[in-house]
Amino acid sequence: MLQALTIQDLAIIEDTTLELSDGLNVLTGETGAGKSIIIEALSLVLGDRAEVDLIRRGRERAEVSALFRLGPDSPARARLLELDLVDSDDADQLLVRRVVAPHGKGRVYVNGRPATVGTLAALTRGLVDVSSQHQHTQLLDPTSHLDILDRFGGLRRERDAYDRAWAALQAAKSHEAAVQKRAAERAKREDFVRFQLAELDEVDPKIGEEDELEAERGRLAHADRLVAGASEVAALLRDGGGAPLEKLSLALRTLDRLRAFDPQISALHDRIEAARIELDDVAQDLRAYARAVDLDPRRLDAVTERLDALKRLKKKHGMDLAAALTARDALRVELARFESLDLDIADAAKARAKAHELATVTAKALSSARAAAKRDLEAKVSVELHGLAMTGAEIRFALEARDALGPDGFEEGEINIQTNRGEGFAPLAKVASGGELSRVLLALKRALMHVDPVATCIFDEVDAGTGGAVGDMIGKKLAEIAGERQVLCITHLASIAARGKTHLKVRKTTEHDRTATHVDRLDGTQRVDEVARMLGGLDITAKTLAMAKELLARR
Repeated sequence: MLQALTIQDLAIIEDTTLELSDGLNVLTGETGAGKSIIIEALSLVLGDRAEVDLIRRGRERAEVSALFRLGPDSPARARLLELDLVDSDDADQLLVRRVVAPHGKGRVYVNGRPATVGTLAALTRGLVDVSSQHQHTQLLDPTSHLDILDRFGGLRRERDAYDRAWAALQAAKSHEAAVQKRAAERAKREDFVRFQLAELDEVDPKIGEEDELEAERGRLAHADRLVAGASEVAALLRDGGGAPLEKLSLALRTLDRLRAFDPQISALHDRIEAARIELDDVAQDLRAYARAVDLDPRRLDAVTERLDALKRLKKKHGMDLAAALTARDALRVELARFESLDLDIADAAKARAKAHELATVTAKALSSARAAAKRDLEAKVSVELHGLAMTGAEIRFALEARDALGPDGFEEGEINIQTNRGEGFAPLAKVASGGELSRVLLALKRALMHVDPVATCIFDEVDAGTGGAVGDMIGKKLAEIAGERQVLCITHLASIAARGKTHLKVRKTTEHDRTATHVDRLDGTQRVDEVARMLGGLDITAKTLAMAKELLARR
């Protein structure tokens, strides 16, 4: 419920506060006094777009604040808890403050905390329903009519079931399309993957082999020098009279004769013997090395070619062979997915068919429920229209079957109306006048009274184009709706104003060559005078006052 609305420096409103009660609140005043600005202010705290030209001339900014009292089951209360925007002192309170300023400097505050306009719109969605001569677009938009029927029929369970099934069907279709796209791209990509994988498998690189091959290539490239050098050193060690091994042998024979005279000579003899044996082994190893060195130029070409192949793989797949091996593993995984793609396509088709079957079942259940709700809605709204002096009027809810499932099920829906008996039914937008639309809107609100979750309904001049008995009946219907929820009605009819629990008057004044709008709460004689003004204009007589008192006494 909207408890208070404070407006500062918005258009011609300088500073005023509307304090509202539960039940029926009426707002009256002369044409041009500023009643429409109040609706504009309310739209700002509900998250609508702010226009900087609304700022009062000579002021730097405009400000609108609204205080809502939330019920325990209010969706807004749950959203506040989710966003951690609940006032710690009062969990049932929603205080919105909207600052309108030029150059994008506007601000939004929810329970004293900064927020975005988008957050504000989401929080206040469903709190207030504004209906006016200028806001019949929803009623005239056929895409909203199925929602009206579903709300009237209490089909939330059936609609939620279908919405879930429809979302699952769209997800299944998207998945199937993605799999089919992969299949369409498979041939070209698969050839490329197979080519790269074959290239890697053909080379079959091994970690560490590059160092071994580089060493081998070095030996092969200098094989002649290595053989010559090794053979030369072996010859120096063993061959000829001056070879170290020959000299060591002579030294050993001399020491062998001497060690019989001194035991210390034996130790020296053994050390030279060990050196001779080691040098002899080296000489033999050098000869063996010289014989083993590969002088085959074809092997050098093979090693060089292998190193070049490894270099190409490194350049293509990374800076080292480990990256190339990782790429080979990834290509094998991708190829395996290609090979299982046919199975994926079949599974995706089955999942889509299953989702479509479930969506069809839930859509049929929704269609059956709508058919029953349609008859009840037609009868109830037609009765309400007759009570609003549209005795020949009837509505028909046209349900047109689709060729295929859609976001709303198997059908499209549109409200058609016959305003006079025998004229035939046609869409609301093509038949009803402004005043008739207002009454149709009121009849729908009356029919939805027990199922509509909105806590506050705003009716802006819903009585336009009516008067007399029709106006009195409109007032009665508004009062009935106000028995279920808070209603604020902007009206020019005394018969409606007199039914209000709270009466607010909008007046315009001029001070210091500036126009300003004020809102006063009327009680007692003030209210009698205002109702009398609405009855008799400027010329208020005793009879007019008596009629005003009578109207107020009847409420």
